[in-house]
Amino acid sequence: MNFTSKKNTNNKGFTLIETMVAISILLLSISAPLTIASKGLATSYFARDQVTAFYLAQDAVEYIRNTRDNNYHLGASWLSSFPDTNGALFTVDTIDGVMGLCSVDGCGPLDYNSASGFYSQNDTSGSASLFTRSVSIQTINAHEVIVSVTVSWSSGTFSRSFSVKENILDWQ
Repeated sequence: MNFTSKKNTNNKGFTLIETMVAISILLLSISAPLTIASKGLATSYFARDQVTAFYLAQDAVEYIRNTRDNNYHLGASWLSSFPDTNGALFTVDTIDGVMGLCSVDGCGPLDYNSASGFYSQNDTSGSASLFTRSVSIQTINAHEVIVSVTVSWSSGTFSRSFSVKENILDWQ
Protein backbone atom coordinates (compact mmCIF):
# COMPACT_ATOMS: atom_id res chain seq x y z
CA MET A 1 0.00 0.00 0.00
CA ASN A 2 1.17 3.31 -0.97
CA PHE A 3 -0.01 6.15 1.19
CA THR A 4 0.43 9.57 -0.26
CA SER A 5 -0.81 12.66 1.36
CA LYS A 6 -2.34 15.29 -0.74
CA LYS A 7 -2.30 18.85 0.33
CA ASN A 8 -5.59 20.54 0.12
CA THR A 9 -4.94 23.47 -2.19
CA ASN A 10 -8.53 24.52 -2.12
CA ASN A 11 -8.88 26.97 0.85
CA LYS A 12 -12.50 27.48 1.62
CA GLY A 13 -12.30 29.82 4.64
CA PHE A 14 -10.98 33.23 5.65
CA THR A 15 -7.78 33.59 7.51
CA LEU A 16 -7.60 35.70 10.64
CA ILE A 17 -5.84 38.54 8.79
CA GLU A 18 -8.48 38.67 6.07
CA THR A 19 -11.20 38.77 8.70
CA MET A 20 -9.51 41.64 10.56
CA VAL A 21 -9.09 43.63 7.33
CA ALA A 22 -12.74 43.10 6.46
CA ILE A 23 -13.87 44.25 9.93
CA SER A 24 -11.62 47.33 9.74
CA ILE A 25 -13.08 48.34 6.38
CA LEU A 26 -16.59 47.82 7.70
CA LEU A 27 -15.89 49.94 10.79
CA LEU A 28 -14.46 52.77 8.70
CA SER A 29 -17.42 52.72 6.35
CA ILE A 30 -19.84 52.96 9.29
CA SER A 31 -17.95 55.44 11.48
CA ALA A 32 -17.42 58.07 8.75
CA PRO A 33 -21.15 58.81 8.22
CA LEU A 34 -21.76 58.74 11.97
CA THR A 35 -18.98 61.29 12.51
CA ILE A 36 -20.42 63.52 9.79
CA ALA A 37 -23.89 63.24 11.33
CA SER A 38 -22.64 64.18 14.81
CA LYS A 39 -20.75 67.20 13.41
CA GLY A 40 -23.89 68.25 11.54
CA LEU A 41 -25.95 67.96 14.71
CA ALA A 42 -23.45 70.05 16.69
CA THR A 43 -23.44 72.67 13.94
CA SER A 44 -27.24 72.84 13.91
CA TYR A 45 -27.31 73.39 17.70
CA PHE A 46 -24.75 76.18 17.32
CA ALA A 47 -26.80 77.77 14.53
CA ARG A 48 -29.96 77.57 16.67
CA ASP A 49 -28.21 79.27 19.59
CA GLN A 50 -26.68 81.91 17.32
CA VAL A 51 -30.07 82.79 15.83
CA THR A 52 -31.56 83.04 19.32
CA ALA A 53 -28.67 85.27 20.41
CA PHE A 54 -29.19 87.51 17.38
CA TYR A 55 -32.89 87.94 18.17
CA LEU A 56 -32.18 88.64 21.84
CA ALA A 57 -29.63 91.31 20.88
CA GLN A 58 -31.94 92.91 18.34
CA ASP A 59 -34.79 92.82 20.87
CA ALA A 60 -32.70 94.91 23.29
CA VAL A 61 -31.76 97.44 20.58
CA GLU A 62 -35.41 97.83 19.61
CA TYR A 63 -36.33 98.31 23.26
CA ILE A 64 -33.71 101.08 23.58
CA ARG A 65 -35.14 102.81 20.50
CA ASN A 66 -38.66 102.48 21.82
CA THR A 67 -37.62 103.94 25.19
CA ARG A 68 -35.99 106.89 23.43
CA ASP A 69 -39.21 107.53 21.49
CA ASN A 70 -41.35 107.21 24.64
CA ASN A 71 -39.11 109.77 26.36
CA TYR A 72 -39.95 112.22 23.54
CA HIS A 73 -43.67 111.59 23.90
CA LEU A 74 -43.48 112.16 27.64
CA GLY A 75 -41.59 115.43 27.12
CA ALA A 76 -38.45 114.15 28.85
CA SER A 77 -34.85 114.16 27.67
CA TRP A 78 -34.22 111.46 25.08
CA LEU A 79 -31.72 109.65 27.37
CA SER A 80 -33.48 110.18 30.70
CA SER A 81 -34.80 106.63 31.27
CA PHE A 82 -31.54 104.75 30.84
CA PRO A 83 -29.54 103.57 33.87
CA ASP A 84 -26.26 104.79 32.40
CA THR A 85 -25.04 106.51 29.24
CA ASN A 86 -21.30 106.40 29.98
CA GLY A 87 -20.59 102.79 28.98
CA ALA A 88 -21.58 100.87 32.14
CA LEU A 89 -23.26 97.51 31.57
CA PHE A 90 -26.93 97.14 32.35
CA THR A 91 -29.73 94.65 31.76
CA VAL A 92 -32.90 95.17 29.79
CA ASP A 93 -36.04 93.20 30.53
CA THR A 94 -38.15 93.80 27.44
CA ILE A 95 -41.14 91.95 28.91
CA ASP A 96 -41.46 93.92 32.16
CA GLY A 97 -39.84 97.14 30.91
CA VAL A 98 -37.21 97.18 33.63
CA MET A 99 -33.58 98.23 33.19
CA GLY A 100 -30.92 97.90 35.88
CA LEU A 101 -27.18 98.15 36.24
CA CYS A 102 -25.24 94.89 36.30
CA SER A 103 -23.36 93.86 39.41
CA VAL A 104 -19.59 93.77 39.64
CA ASP A 105 -19.72 90.04 38.80
CA GLY A 106 -21.53 90.79 35.53
CA CYS A 107 -25.07 90.51 34.29
CA GLY A 108 -27.13 87.51 35.28
CA PRO A 109 -28.54 84.98 32.82
CA LEU A 110 -31.85 85.52 31.12
CA ASP A 111 -34.75 83.38 32.30
CA TYR A 112 -36.73 81.35 29.78
CA ASN A 113 -40.43 80.82 30.34
CA SER A 114 -41.38 77.68 28.43
CA ALA A 115 -45.12 78.42 28.78
CA SER A 116 -44.90 81.81 27.05
CA GLY A 117 -41.75 81.14 24.99
CA PHE A 118 -40.18 84.45 26.08
CA TYR A 119 -36.84 85.36 27.62
CA SER A 120 -36.78 87.94 30.40
CA GLN A 121 -34.40 89.12 33.07
CA ASN A 122 -36.27 88.20 36.26
CA ASP A 123 -39.05 85.75 35.44
CA THR A 124 -39.91 83.84 38.62
CA SER A 125 -41.89 81.23 36.66
CA GLY A 126 -39.03 80.67 34.18
CA SER A 127 -35.77 78.83 34.48
CA ALA A 128 -32.25 80.16 33.90
CA SER A 129 -31.28 79.92 30.24
CA LEU A 130 -27.90 79.61 28.53
CA PHE A 131 -27.98 83.24 27.47
CA THR A 132 -26.68 86.35 29.23
CA ARG A 133 -27.45 89.75 27.73
CA SER A 134 -25.67 92.98 28.60
CA VAL A 135 -26.32 96.43 27.19
CA SER A 136 -24.19 99.56 27.27
CA ILE A 137 -24.79 103.05 25.97
CA GLN A 138 -21.79 105.26 25.23
CA THR A 139 -22.43 108.94 24.57
CA ILE A 140 -20.64 110.33 21.52
CA ASN A 141 -22.08 113.84 21.70
CA ALA A 142 -25.30 115.55 22.77
CA HIS A 143 -27.20 114.08 19.80
CA GLU A 144 -25.69 110.62 19.30
CA VAL A 145 -24.96 107.50 21.34
CA ILE A 146 -23.62 104.03 20.56
CA VAL A 147 -25.76 101.18 21.85
CA SER A 148 -23.83 97.92 22.30
CA VAL A 149 -25.61 94.69 23.10
CA THR A 150 -23.70 91.48 23.80
CA VAL A 151 -25.38 88.12 24.20
CA SER A 152 -23.13 85.34 25.46
CA TRP A 153 -23.74 81.66 26.08
CA SER A 154 -21.86 78.41 26.70
CA SER A 155 -22.23 75.48 24.37
CA GLY A 156 -20.43 72.44 25.72
CA THR A 157 -16.88 73.50 26.53
CA PHE A 158 -16.99 76.58 24.30
CA SER A 159 -18.09 80.06 25.34
CA ARG A 160 -19.70 82.00 22.53
CA SER A 161 -20.93 85.58 22.17
CA PHE A 162 -22.77 87.71 19.67
CA SER A 163 -22.56 91.52 19.66
CA VAL A 164 -24.59 94.23 17.97
CA LYS A 165 -23.60 97.90 17.87
CA GLU A 166 -25.86 100.61 16.63
CA ASN A 167 -25.78 104.39 16.64
CA ILE A 168 -28.95 106.01 17.98
CA LEU A 169 -29.62 109.66 17.24
CA ASP A 170 -31.55 112.41 18.96
CA TRP A 171 -33.86 112.99 16.04
CA GLN A 172 -35.74 115.96 17.52
